[in-house]
Amino acid sequence: MAVEASTKRPRGSQYLDTDANFTPAVKRRSGAFGLSSSLINVELLCQIQNQQQLEIDRFVAQQTEKLKIDIEARQRTQTRMLASAVQNAIAKKVKEKDDEIVRIRNINFVLQEGVKSLYVENQIWRDIAQRNEEHANILRTNLDQVLAQMETLQTVATAVDDDAESSCGSWVEGGEAIRAVSSGCKRCGEREGSVLVLPCRHLCLCTVRGSASLRTCPVCGSVMNASVHVNMSS
Repeated sequence: MAVEASTKRPRGSQYLDTDANFTPAVKRRSGAFGLSSSLINVELLCQIQNQQQLEIDRFVAQQTEKLKIDIEARQRTQTRMLASAVQNAIAKKVKEKDDEIVRIRNINFVLQEGVKSLYVENQIWRDIAQRNEEHANILRTNLDQVLAQMETLQTVATAVDDDAESSCGSWVEGGEAIRAVSSGCKRCGEREGSVLVLPCRHLCLCTVRGSASLRTCPVCGSVMNASVHVNMSS
């Protein structure tokens, strides 16, 4: 009985032994679990960080692409605006040049018309001057002829006066004596002869008959080309 009493262990002591044996095992297991949990947390954290980094990179790439597209769109817009402004400026300059060319053409046309008008006017004045010169030459020739005739008539009148004074008022023409005072006018027979017929130099017409359109001398019948009125009062 005593042996049994000594060999038997109380029920509580078994539990104590079991607890004593279980505690280190639990501690070992909890330590291993904590280590594995730490490793899992590190891996999870790395995965989360990698995922976040990927998302950040993706976001940055998206924003960069969006910004690039926006910048390109703005550049295209600015390029179009600049090209439009340059084109408008060029079109304005071209229009100004075209207007200037049209204005110069109009001025050139007006100048050409003015030159044509001046040329025509110059030609007209040249023709007028030429005609005036021709008329002047004709008048000069006529004046020379008149002056020559006047000189001739003056010479003839002087000769007639001299002959009248020397021959007492008579001439001998072809053997026939013609008295200037006594015979009188050969046309009317009433008035005194005072018109000298040229070139035959017969003093045979009065002032009235001498002014008529006679072609021949009434004395000799020769063609009369001029006549001279002689003042017989002296």
